[in-house]
Amino acid sequence: MIQHLRSICMVLAFLVGGLLHAQLSPLAVYLPVGITLMLCITFIGLDTAQLRPTWMHLVLLLALQLMGLGFWYIAVLAGAPVLAESLYYCAAAPVASAAPVIINLLRGNTAFVTTAMVLSQAVFAIVTPIVLPCVVHAQGMAYVDFLLLVLWQIMAVLGAPALISFILRLSYPPCKAWAPKLRDYSLAIWIINLTIVSAAGTHRLLQMNYSWHDIWPIALGAMLVCVLGFTLGYRLGYPHLKRECSQCLGQKNTILTLYIANQSYATPLAYIGPVFYVFFHNVANAIQLALAKREQKNNG
Repeated sequence: MIQHLRSICMVLAFLVGGLLHAQLSPLAVYLPVGITLMLCITFIGLDTAQLRPTWMHLVLLLALQLMGLGFWYIAVLAGAPVLAESLYYCAAAPVASAAPVIINLLRGNTAFVTTAMVLSQAVFAIVTPIVLPCVVHAQGMAYVDFLLLVLWQIMAVLGAPALISFILRLSYPPCKAWAPKLRDYSLAIWIINLTIVSAAGTHRLLQMNYSWHDIWPIALGAMLVCVLGFTLGYRLGYPHLKRECSQCLGQKNTILTLYIANQSYATPLAYIGPVFYVFFHNVANAIQLALAKREQKNNG
């Protein structure tokens, strides 16, 4: 039910954002606030006693980075720098905060996926400011200036909620019980964020006047990244953590990557990749849930 609701809201968010792009795109300046609030709710409710890193988490974190750089490098060799940038946004994104929810519905190891989600956010915050200046060729910006800019943006949307939730949990431990009660608010914030990034992206793309000929290779690339992520995760985690690892490599924090891809230094067309990825990984989730439900029904 939760996943169906998210899928419906995703479609509505893109429709509203696309239709009202001129009116809603100026709200993009408030995206960091929405992302921070969502992550605060997630981090406050974390059961830190269940966060137990294993060697498989190290494998998954390495796989995320290798996928991001690998797809980027292949596209660069093919002479498609914009496609390379877009595929990096899709492949290197951290595990989504929704992944533990999906795994819970699949009756899997929620603690494992939660640990992967937290670790991937930390690694993303550390690695992205170093790597992104090499992926995006911002005119007139030195490497160090670009690194510091991205570092500030990442810390604003990832470091701030981590610090706020840590202070709240330390000063008022019962606040951990707030997370389940705030789940509906988190979904509402997610819908608002998705609507804004849709509006901002649509507005930028219309200003640049791109054609479908420019867009379809990026859409296809996003689908390939999604399929490889879910499939590779399934193989790496087989047999005991196949669904968990599949979610970790396939279910991405697209709101975060859409926020980064919508910055002035990013190529506007590259934004299309994460947009299509939102659709593809929700389709993959729907398939996983349907297969799990059929399996449970067959087993009794």
